[in-house]
Amino acid sequence: MRRAHGRTATTRIALLSAGTAAVLGLGGLSAGSAAAEGTPAPDRTSEPTATAPATAAAPATAPAAVGQQVLSTFTVAYPAAPYRTHNIARAVELINGAVVQQGDVWSFNQAVGERTEENGFVDGIMINDGRYVKSPGGGVSAVATTMYNAMFFAGLKPLEHGAHSFYIERYPEGREATVAWGTLDLRWQNDSGHPVTVRASSSSTSVTVTLLGTKQYDEIRATKGPRTHITPPAKRTVTGPTCEPQTPLEGFDVSVDRVFVRGGHEVGRETFRTHYTPRDEIICAPESPTATPGATPSGSPGTPAAPVTPGTSPAPTTSPSATAPGTSTAPTASTASGRGSGSTGTAPTPRA
Repeated sequence: MRRAHGRTATTRIALLSAGTAAVLGLGGLSAGSAAAEGTPAPDRTSEPTATAPATAAAPATAPAAVGQQVLSTFTVAYPAAPYRTHNIARAVELINGAVVQQGDVWSFNQAVGERTEENGFVDGIMINDGRYVKSPGGGVSAVATTMYNAMFFAGLKPLEHGAHSFYIERYPEGREATVAWGTLDLRWQNDSGHPVTVRASSSSTSVTVTLLGTKQYDEIRATKGPRTHITPPAKRTVTGPTCEPQTPLEGFDVSVDRVFVRGGHEVGRETFRTHYTPRDEIICAPESPTATPGATPSGSPGTPAAPVTPGTSPAPTTSPSATAPGTSTAPTASTASGRGSGSTGTAPTPRA
């Protein structure tokens, strides 16, 4: 019987994060975490015959194999915004059609690449230091969350993922993922015994990921527990052109069980625990005018940055969710030694 292993890299992750932040000259980011409990996972009809490589091999792109079944399909809805529509469509274009062979690893960062203008992405909204800011590639966390849920309900093996730092109502609570180039990836291994094909599509208000392959289970269920360790949000006033207004929301811990069903019976169960920090209320204030030596002050007060209010909407699934308005911050990168993953510590860069 395969068993899930809990994360043990907490100290290492915190040190890596602090070191990276020092190199980049950035303040630490408030990081959420998602971790898998060491509960038994189901027996496999076919165990992987290959060991996952240290870095994911680039998956082939080809039509779905004849006879492949729908392992899972998942859709995330979001408010329409030009930057979000553009960035999500670009990410979908880069992952659609991938074929992940038995034993191989799929990596979001490898498949999508760095979220830069040269790679076809535009500036959007992300989370940095516990608040929304403008940053390149905003919105792609919707694709990461959709892929994470498709992997979850396909019964595949998660290797690395991290939650958004705070809860955002659009995503399933405790079942979401964010990414950051160079520090946090979304990775899973195809341990189904057969090739898996990725199908992805998007519109101005939703993104869908479908995984095709050979079914090992009759059903995969998600069972969410109650919120615990409730923490109230604070209120902050921020100045500067990157300020984005933000509504308050409590922080909390939540657990989600993944239940494997075969032949009408439960054959395995895994527990994923996620920690969300409070989402502080952010008020954008005008910058104070400053006098320049040798020059006559203009006397006109600074004006607030034109706010771009990220939209939120009810979660598209039965469980609520944490999501950035098209983006977000997550914990530093980490590698899981078994089913599920998560991390803690401060994150040095904005998460999309």
